[in-house]
Amino acid sequence: MAQHILITGASSGIGRALAVKLAAAGYRLSLCGRSSDKLAQTQALLALDAPVFARAFCLNSPDAGTQIAAFCAEAEAEHGAVDMLINCAGANTARHSAEQPHWQELQQMMQLNFYAPVNFIAQLVPQMRLRGSGVVLNVLSTVCLFANANLASYSASKAALDSYSKVLRKELHNSGVKVLSLYPGGVNTAFRANVNPDYLSADDVADAAISMLLAPPQVHLHELVIRPQSEQNFC
Repeated sequence: MAQHILITGASSGIGRALAVKLAAAGYRLSLCGRSSDKLAQTQALLALDAPVFARAFCLNSPDAGTQIAAFCAEAEAEHGAVDMLINCAGANTARHSAEQPHWQELQQMMQLNFYAPVNFIAQLVPQMRLRGSGVVLNVLSTVCLFANANLASYSASKAALDSYSKVLRKELHNSGVKVLSLYPGGVNTAFRANVNPDYLSADDVADAAISMLLAPPQVHLHELVIRPQSEQNFC
């Protein structure tokens, strides 16, 4: 039976590209995203007989924890145990100086970029550990590796998940559960206000993620950085 992969943020961008490629490869998918219309557009790109379960809900809502738990339970009822979790949902909703934080935007980015992925991990990883197999892939950002002015809130939220991933990886060492961290640089998706054709495409990042997922069982690719050739903020 094909493995079951749960993807967050599947309604657009990298998450959508992952859904399309993994469905074509025959995996059973559980997809979530904020917009029901955009999630339906993702599903329309998949084969009619693709084994896909999808739910639209907001990871920034006050009851996000309850909705995440319900979605994970429904996904497992539909497709069985989740073999791989891809935390792809994320956003950068504000630009401001670090000395003048926008508290509401900071709170929202911490919820979406950090607390929500951790909630998915808490729902799914304990059972992976009991089974002795599984993969968590967290889509992070090169802001974890290089300071960018006026991106303090986004950087802090992604760096929080980065640190959490490192500790989780160490705690799960020799458990059979892999924790993978992918750090994309600039990506030319709707996530970005201005189009930049020199940046990575969503497909580029999805291909990198899949290469990590498909590594041989004895290979654990802890971290992978992928940048557009045009990007220079790496030293």
